Amino acid sequence: MRRFVIAILFLFPSFTIVRGQSAPPIIPIPVQVEDRHASYEISPNTAIVIADGSLRELASRLSSGIAQATGISVPVQINGSTAEAIVLALNGKKADTLGEEGYDMVMEHDGVRISANALPGLFYGIQSFLQLIPNAVDKTRETVPVPCYQVRDYPRFAWRGLMLDVSRHFFSKQFVLKYLDEMAKHKLNVFHWHLTDDNGWRIEIKGLPQLTDIGAWRVKRTGTWASLAPQPGEPATYGGYYTQEDIKEIVQYAKDRFIRVIPEVDVPGHSLALIASLPHLSCSGETYSVGNGAGMENVHNVLCAANDSVYTVLDLIFSQIAELFPDAYIHTGGDEVNYTFWNAHAACKALMEEKRLANAESLQGYFFKRMQDNVRAKGKHTACWYSSYLEEPGLLDKETVVYAWTSHEEGARLSREGHQVVMTPSRETYLDFAQGVFSSEPVNVIPAIVRLKHCYDFTVVPEGGDEAFILGGQGNLWTESVPTERHVEYMTWPRALALSEAFWSPAARKNWKDFFRRVENRMVYFDRADINYAKSMYNPIIAGIKDKDGNWRVKLDSETPGTSIYYTFDGTNVDHHSARYEGEPLEIPLGASQVRAVCYRNGERIGQQVMCMLHEFENMEFR
Repeated sequence: MRRFVIAILFLFPSFTIVRGQSAPPIIPIPVQVEDRHASYEISPNTAIVIADGSLRELASRLSSGIAQATGISVPVQINGSTAEAIVLALNGKKADTLGEEGYDMVMEHDGVRISANALPGLFYGIQSFLQLIPNAVDKTRETVPVPCYQVRDYPRFAWRGLMLDVSRHFFSKQFVLKYLDEMAKHKLNVFHWHLTDDNGWRIEIKGLPQLTDIGAWRVKRTGTWASLAPQPGEPATYGGYYTQEDIKEIVQYAKDRFIRVIPEVDVPGHSLALIASLPHLSCSGETYSVGNGAGMENVHNVLCAANDSVYTVLDLIFSQIAELFPDAYIHTGGDEVNYTFWNAHAACKALMEEKRLANAESLQGYFFKRMQDNVRAKGKHTACWYSSYLEEPGLLDKETVVYAWTSHEEGARLSREGHQVVMTPSRETYLDFAQGVFSSEPVNVIPAIVRLKHCYDFTVVPEGGDEAFILGGQGNLWTESVPTERHVEYMTWPRALALSEAFWSPAARKNWKDFFRRVENRMVYFDRADINYAKSMYNPIIAGIKDKDGNWRVKLDSETPGTSIYYTFDGTNVDHHSARYEGEPLEIPLGASQVRAVCYRNGERIGQQVMCMLHEFENMEFR
């Protein structure tokens, strides 16, 4: 291998256009790439060479990945010959720009070298190399060509997260491990685990068996979320939980893939599963069923802020959480608290008077301060969802991480004030939202849309924000309408690919057309790995806009580059003989009640026909 290339590789700050005038099939796109216009052959003679045993685990992962992709067994050798080998190496002198997670990859026809300052960087370099292996490999071949590139790569943001809600529906340990695998392959490094909510308590706590005997189970329902409340005497048989041994296994599995695990115990609201297990923790003291989303109007799902038992129980819970999860942060929730119960409760009103708290919002500030102090006493810091109670002067310490989810502006302001912020605005990062026009999507109780391109166009640093305090971003999958593990995959992929690029890659490297090509390449991998994913980006976009006279017109569009869109207003199905959309908003014919549309690319139909009732323009947001 021509080692001089290593010395000259990155003397030039710019990257070059790669083969075919498009980037390599790597997601997220690397910072710098140069096409070497050559191929490296993986063969039975290939070896993975490392200097010592400290890299053996990573080398074994690379060997396993190559075998899965090609069928070729590649041995790991310590201090073996580097001729035609894949060399993994830690830098003797650290490259400043790479940090802990960056890597260099130099590929030639006679060898590959992946180097980094630290193990996470080597791990991510391995992921990039594995993505370069062609998807359609004939595993009976003795050699597999891999296109050669020179890459320098490192992340823009340290926090590149996905949140999975396992409370609304329980997902197995094996599925969580699989989810972590896919996160790691796409350089996502924070797994936010929403473990508790009104609809299920999912973690074993020693000394509180009620939490998993009662709180982990609810009545079984099929279909639309919150369709029928629990009935008197109906058995609670739907749910599950993770034992502490499960938790330890998952945390270690994530650590081995350089993923942090942030546990969330959502308090004081969203606490019905906890209250159903321990009824004395609510203001009413009444016994409730674990919720299934229905009939919640008068159900106390908020912990009593004036009850000392609440703080005793939470101290026990957070003590065990702190031991099980090595990360510096514990997420304590804090959003969407119904103050009705506190305002009507004598003990809470007395506490507000005693502490000179102006209102129930200030009482939540008091509650949060106690949580913040409790978590800090265990050597951890708090993370929380932004809510207005946090505006109480002096409430937030500088170590607390605030998730900005309602707007870009709140994240910008918090960062300017010197608070650590994770940007996760719902209109770009909420993966529970539909991925396209509702008629073409699975049933969803959320009347909003977050498309693949919305995720890709997400600007992590909001206008007016201080980037020094923006830790990064996160996609969130709430699971009211996600009852199965296959549907978790459908709602996550490929939108999480777009977020991974928003979190990792420089803004100047983003290119929608090229990203779309790389997503289509990744779909082949998903098919091979039997991972479910959405193809919603092939479906046309239907939106209603008003003209100058206030009349609705229909605008059609497509996320897929290079498409033609055909449509009908008369209720008939669409094909390429139907009217073709020419880019101008369409006048709605008299008597029409619906519009149907479908996309074609290169003369072939792609995606589904979508239909929208025209009256929906008044009630729904289409974008």
